[in-house]
Amino acid sequence: MGLPLVNQFLAQGYALVHILSALKIKPSTYYNWRHWQPSRQEKRRESLKPLNFMVIVVLLLNSQLTNECSKISEYMTLKLMRELGIKSRMQKRYRKPKTVVTVDQKPNLIKNLHDLIGFWQTDITYIQLTNHRWVYLATVLDPEKRKVLGYKIGDTMTAELPTSALQLAFDKHRKPLIIHSDMGSQYTSAEFNIKCQNYGLKHSYSLKGHPYDNGRMEAFYSILKREEVYLKAYQTLTEVQAAIGWYINFYNRNRISNLA
Repeated sequence: MGLPLVNQFLAQGYALVHILSALKIKPSTYYNWRHWQPSRQEKRRESLKPLNFMVIVVLLLNSQLTNECSKISEYMTLKLMRELGIKSRMQKRYRKPKTVVTVDQKPNLIKNLHDLIGFWQTDITYIQLTNHRWVYLATVLDPEKRKVLGYKIGDTMTAELPTSALQLAFDKHRKPLIIHSDMGSQYTSAEFNIKCQNYGLKHSYSLKGHPYDNGRMEAFYSILKREEVYLKAYQTLTEVQAAIGWYINFYNRNRISNLA
C-alpha cells in the first residue's frame, strides 16, 4: 500500500488531497493509518518478545506460568510462538510391554453415574529408563477435583505398588465410596481388595479393552507424559521419583487447567 509514500510527497510540498487522489487512497484510510495505535493485546504480546528464549519456552510450552502470564490466551500463545519461531517439542513414544487379563470381568460401578463426585480413579503407567528398563507409577486421582491424591513409584509392578499409593491417599484425604481401576492383576489381587474392604470401599472396574472407562486417569497420564516424561531421559529410579514428585506438586498446585 502507498500510505508511507504520502508523507514523502507531503514533505516535497504536494497538497494532501492531490496525493490521495493520485494514489487512490481514501482520506479516511489515510487518517486511520496516521493515528493508528497498537491495541493493549498487541502491546502485551510485543512486551513478551524481548524475554530470553528459554524463558519463553518455560512460559509458553511448559505451561509453568506466572500470575501475569497465566492470562495469555491460547491464540496469543500460538501467535507468539509463530512469530518467534518456537515449535512444540514431542519425542517419540516408547512401546510398553503388553499385559493380559485372565480373570472374569468385574462390575463397573461408575458407568451410569451422573457426576464425578464420590469416587477415586487409579491406574499404573510405565516409564522407561535410558538402559531400557522400566519403572512403574501407580496413581490415585480425584476425577472431580483433578488432583493427584497419592502415588507410588517402583521398579517392580506388584500389587504392593497400587496398594501403597491407595494407602497414601487414605492418609491425607477423606475416603470416597468407590475406587475405580482397570482389570490388571495388581487391582484384582487379594492384597489390593483387602485394602479396599478394610476402608469400606466398593471396587469398580473398567471393561476389558476399554481404557476410556477410566478417562480422567488416562488423561492425567497423557498430560504427564507430554509435559514431563517424553521430554526427559531418566537414568535411574531416583531421577524418576524426583521428577514425577516435582511434576505432581506442580500439577496439583499451579497448572493452569487445574486452577479453580
